[in-house]
Amino acid sequence: HVCFVYSSESVNGTNAGRKSLPEDKGLDVPADASSSKDKAPEPSLEDARYLEKRDAALALCRARQSPYTENITAKVIIPNKNLYPGYNPFAPIDKKKLKELADWLKTFIIEHLSIKNHVHVELGDDLPKCLLHIDVWINVLRKRYDANPQHFRSERMCFLDHLFAQQWRFNYKDFKDSELDQNGLGRRLPGGAWNYYAGTIPSFCQSNKVWGMDIDDVYAPVNYNDTHWIAMWISIPKRHIVVWDSICSSISLEELDVIMEPFLYMVPYLLVECASSDEQRAQYSLEPFTYERPTNIPPARAGDCGVYSLKYIEYHALGIEFSKKDFPKPNGKTMRDKMAVDIFQELPDAHEFENKDNDANLGAYKG
Repeated sequence: HVCFVYSSESVNGTNAGRKSLPEDKGLDVPADASSSKDKAPEPSLEDARYLEKRDAALALCRARQSPYTENITAKVIIPNKNLYPGYNPFAPIDKKKLKELADWLKTFIIEHLSIKNHVHVELGDDLPKCLLHIDVWINVLRKRYDANPQHFRSERMCFLDHLFAQQWRFNYKDFKDSELDQNGLGRRLPGGAWNYYAGTIPSFCQSNKVWGMDIDDVYAPVNYNDTHWIAMWISIPKRHIVVWDSICSSISLEELDVIMEPFLYMVPYLLVECASSDEQRAQYSLEPFTYERPTNIPPARAGDCGVYSLKYIEYHALGIEFSKKDFPKPNGKTMRDKMAVDIFQELPDAHEFENKDNDANLGAYKG
């Protein structure tokens, strides 16, 4: 079992992330018989569509018999004893494969792109290209995990793409502004939230594992203002989120509180609302999660934050402590090349992959 020891800049156990949401009184709010809320108003067409999509997703989730929880004692995390046999994240670049990738790129440019559009043999920094590469590398991890979960520190984890954080942050205001019902629920979750919960998205190497039941650890990249990448590890059993930021000066503590607030509130809410039984619901609480940003992790150079964020996720999922020896600042280019070669080898058609999960997310409130 690998223990990660962090020196943390901020743990929001008191003020940060503990802002009260309007009318957030928990699950045991009794219905007042004389209240005008006895007769709920008819939902609008938009709300009706939202509820229809939510109920359909949850019904599908609850109808499926999870193959991972036949024995309730299996919910205890049992770390894998044999870490990454045959999977060495420190392996040097295969120079032959790197040349093959360079040759393929030349052909691809000639056949599909203008000669003027030079493409580097690495993961790019400009946002549209970077979003693609971020998600492609997450797909590499999902594929590796799907094929060989024993290589990782636990068999109860999932890897999410950038759309998860993007959608949740964008829709957080709707969540905060929506009214609670008499049970302390009824808030409007982001589109596709139930699908993430049920493991039906991301659709690539679909896990079909349910958060809390089959999943304890959630990894996801987070983009800030289209200029900076961080990574987060959501621990459901610990009710805590760890943020890995390779350049802490890029985001102030106040800005980070705002970034993290949607996840601190909506993850516990999702677990409560989506619980398939009262017994399961009793295991959770609407109290917000806490979070921290360690300050003793290897830092990156400007422009390498995306690569470092992805590598933080990979190393932690494998149970490997972050080492400055493995994350020296001059190694950013080498990391990019190695990841590009791995993508080329393991997902040769990645450039043709179209992520349609976003369609489902954006369509949650539409017909």
